[in-house]
Amino acid sequence: MFPSLVLLAVLAAQTAPDPLARVNTRLVEVDVVVRDKAGAVAGLQQSDFTVLDKGKPQRIATFVVSLRKRADPSPAPLAPGTVSNRLNQLGETPVGATVVLLDMLNTELEHQSEVRRQMLAYLSTLTTEDRLAFYTLNKTLRVVQDFTGDPNVLIAAAKRLSPEQSVDLGTPDLVTDLPVTGDAITDNMTKNAAAEMTDRARQNRAEITVAALEMIARHLSGLPGRKKLVWFSASFPAFFSEQRSRVGATQIEQFDYTRYIDHAVRALNDANVAVYPIDPRPIGVGDVFFAPGIDTMNLIAGKTGGMSQYVINDLAGAMQNVMQDDDIVYTLGFYPRDDKLDGAFHPLAVKVARSGVELRSRKGYFAADTKAPDAKQRRESMKELFSSPLEATGLGLTAIAHPLSGQFGMYQLDVRLNINELHLEAERAKNGTPVWVARLDFVTQFAAGKPPYGTGEHIQITLTEERLRQVLHDGFLLRRVIAAEQPSEIRIAVQDRATGETGSLRLNLTTDLADH
Repeated sequence: MFPSLVLLAVLAAQTAPDPLARVNTRLVEVDVVVRDKAGAVAGLQQSDFTVLDKGKPQRIATFVVSLRKRADPSPAPLAPGTVSNRLNQLGETPVGATVVLLDMLNTELEHQSEVRRQMLAYLSTLTTEDRLAFYTLNKTLRVVQDFTGDPNVLIAAAKRLSPEQSVDLGTPDLVTDLPVTGDAITDNMTKNAAAEMTDRARQNRAEITVAALEMIARHLSGLPGRKKLVWFSASFPAFFSEQRSRVGATQIEQFDYTRYIDHAVRALNDANVAVYPIDPRPIGVGDVFFAPGIDTMNLIAGKTGGMSQYVINDLAGAMQNVMQDDDIVYTLGFYPRDDKLDGAFHPLAVKVARSGVELRSRKGYFAADTKAPDAKQRRESMKELFSSPLEATGLGLTAIAHPLSGQFGMYQLDVRLNINELHLEAERAKNGTPVWVARLDFVTQFAAGKPPYGTGEHIQITLTEERLRQVLHDGFLLRRVIAAEQPSEIRIAVQDRATGETGSLRLNLTTDLADH
């Protein structure tokens, strides 16, 4: 999702006091953290800020100040059996949510253990209502605990974390443990072969890490507010060079992984996620300032508006620094001119009329054009979604399944969509009536069972102005009857064909609601 892009649609009728929706306008939002030696800086006004797009000042159209500590009214809980991809069962949305990722793929075993120990120390002092989630990464991304504000649940999740050996991280040992034959040509060939295995392992780490960061970005994209990813990791190098001997000649071979970093940064910026890398390698372990991976941490943190911390022993204190960093967030919004929606990267800079302060904000955005994704791109997007352990939140969904009385294995599936998040086109019905049209892909997939594993269909939603007003208030209900041979888990995904935005969730099919 382009989180900083808000899809708006303009109704043909201008008699309403406010437009119901607006289409094809792009609002770029930039979250700014301003701190001085005393902490978060309060009291700044819109006139204090200047936003530069490609070095040119922009007119700030929206200005919002958000406080991390807020007393929101208690929401209504979800109905029994209802599942949402944005709300928990208490009906809460994790505003300003924080994901803690323990990166086992790029971090040595003993340093993973220290992260777990100090995380428990930090959580034992947690008194705020911050929503945290714990994930781990090795060959795959795994959810240990999704968002909760209950310290006891978070402590239990941290206790479940256990160190895991990274096969790719251990591959360089092959080079140092090679047998020596005494024959220069044979020894060089063996050493080069082992080095190439190390190269492949390093590239695996970069590819897997970036894929995980993109999954997390998609999972967080639909949640409101500035999101944070606390990345406990030794990371992978952005650049790497090594002297090698080939066919009797010595040469310097260089490896550049910045293209992977750029992929991750784009996804994270689109989802409004600031990354806070914390290097668990303690002081005294090698030359940590120049250790491999520090460059990548600084690049990703700097470009997403986060902050990297390394050469430290107090990981619990580093975590506390992250949680307090956005006590106050200033959100600045501007509309780029239509001729700037060129699909290219636009560097951003923010200035504030206050001396002695430190600013953190993302360093750019991709000015997405309005070209709809083609069928292949939509299929690839769905394939990636169903291979991810995390749900997409680009489109908000809630769902419930009712077993049909007297029809074994048959369920009524009700999925409710946020219609204001869909791309709506103004068209005319055959009788000339103005209507608003959205086109979707609706896909279901069962966790287990015999083929077919699910269903897929194209859906066109056509709404009159009166009907649009109603579903903007109530949501759009999509109802289907599905068959399952036995109680199972079903995964549901909806994709807007015009924008590629997706929403997904998992729903357990049981017989508990038979009398509902």
